[in-house]
Amino acid sequence: MTPLRLAVVGAGVSGLSAACELDRASHDDRVPCQITVFEAEGRVGGRVLSAEVRGQRVDVGAESMLVRDPSTIETLSALGLDGELVRPGTTSASIWSGRRLVPIPKGTSLGVPLHPLQPGVVRSLGPWGSLRAFLEPWLLGPTVSPDDPLGPFLEGRLGKAAVRRLVDPLLGGVYAGPAELLSVGAVAPHLLSALGRDRSLLRGLRQQPAAPPGAVTGFISLRSGLQTLAEKLAGGLDPSALRLQTPVRGAWPAPLGQMRVETGQGSEEFDGLVLALPAPSAAELLQGLAPELARELRRQRYSNVATITLAYPESAISRRPPGSGFLVPRFPGRVVTACTFMDQKWPHLRRPGILLLRASAGGHGDDWPLEVDDATLVTSVHTHLRRHLGLRQVPLEARVQRWSPALPQYRAGHLAWRDSVEAQVAALSYPVVLAGAAYRGVGMEACLRDGVRAARALWQRLGSAAAMESRGRAGDGHP
Repeated sequence: MTPLRLAVVGAGVSGLSAACELDRASHDDRVPCQITVFEAEGRVGGRVLSAEVRGQRVDVGAESMLVRDPSTIETLSALGLDGELVRPGTTSASIWSGRRLVPIPKGTSLGVPLHPLQPGVVRSLGPWGSLRAFLEPWLLGPTVSPDDPLGPFLEGRLGKAAVRRLVDPLLGGVYAGPAELLSVGAVAPHLLSALGRDRSLLRGLRQQPAAPPGAVTGFISLRSGLQTLAEKLAGGLDPSALRLQTPVRGAWPAPLGQMRVETGQGSEEFDGLVLALPAPSAAELLQGLAPELARELRRQRYSNVATITLAYPESAISRRPPGSGFLVPRFPGRVVTACTFMDQKWPHLRRPGILLLRASAGGHGDDWPLEVDDATLVTSVHTHLRRHLGLRQVPLEARVQRWSPALPQYRAGHLAWRDSVEAQVAALSYPVVLAGAAYRGVGMEACLRDGVRAARALWQRLGSAAAMESRGRAGDGHP
């Protein structure tokens, strides 16, 4: 019996998750299957990368995972990562006001203050900004459709201060994009749920059901770095499945309903294909097969960012600010968009005499970190951190990591765009599915989940009867 040949293009978290799910389905259904994962880089993980800084293994890509689904913890446990799990030492953070760090008030939901007259909110928004947000249940403001832009909707409900001083900086930290452009339903569906419970957004958010007792939620990381997750996923596959440093140049129809994948080493035919790539990269591979779909995929925009990890002598700062770090709102000349106090957020990274910071730069429409050399970038970041934190010494070591493309921008209209992409993929007469951060979430949990979804969609699309027929035609004719 000739096994099914399945290919996954992209060895990021989504692609590896898809490959592992296909392998599981093959064993569960007792259908022989040969899986190949193509990856252009010389490592697995995609935008997840851990590196050494001053003898510490730190994450220079994604540095935490927000867990909402208990199955994520089950997945980590199945991979043998129970002993690696770590939780933040603190989840409080601040926002740079232009003159000082102001703690993000407690009791907010994606920056929306549930109780606007609390002292912490007044410190953040000022008296008039807090009063304007407090009046939301009486003023109500505009209604919203799921794919409308988030910024204008919240400004109409809560006022400009709440959006510009709280919501926009927090969203920028997650999506590297401005609230005024992002889709409500794509980035903040809980706001729609709140409005389903009450005409007032604030009252609806206050009525949000609490997590079930014992539910494991919140931010986590891994002691040895999040790249370990990608390595564990890859380690669960047959060693011959991974083909690193093998970029795919094209995907074309082949006889018997298969797909031909072309690399620099030649071409191979597969019974099914998962493209776990940024949307523009997937578009390049599908241009000859489905030009309309490729055109739609190119509409997805990405931000470009850089992370700069800096190790300072602890004496460089007179007093460590409390919390896990701070965010910087958008303003002309902004250099640092966020700074994480790595050894305060993750206590396992703490070492005597060392201050470990991680700064972010770049974002939507702001590509300068990709255009300057490392020395210039580090100097610019240090100069601005000195202003924010009062640093008195230069860093002992710095590690620059640029990400291009980095984060997909879930702009207003994203849900309709995703529906269009999915409809066109479903209409293809060839077994191709898409996976990755471009579609249903940018976080690691979302990417794990989307890889599983894509694998199941491909497995279902092939179908046992079609798969058996395909193997019979392509192989020795035996069922």
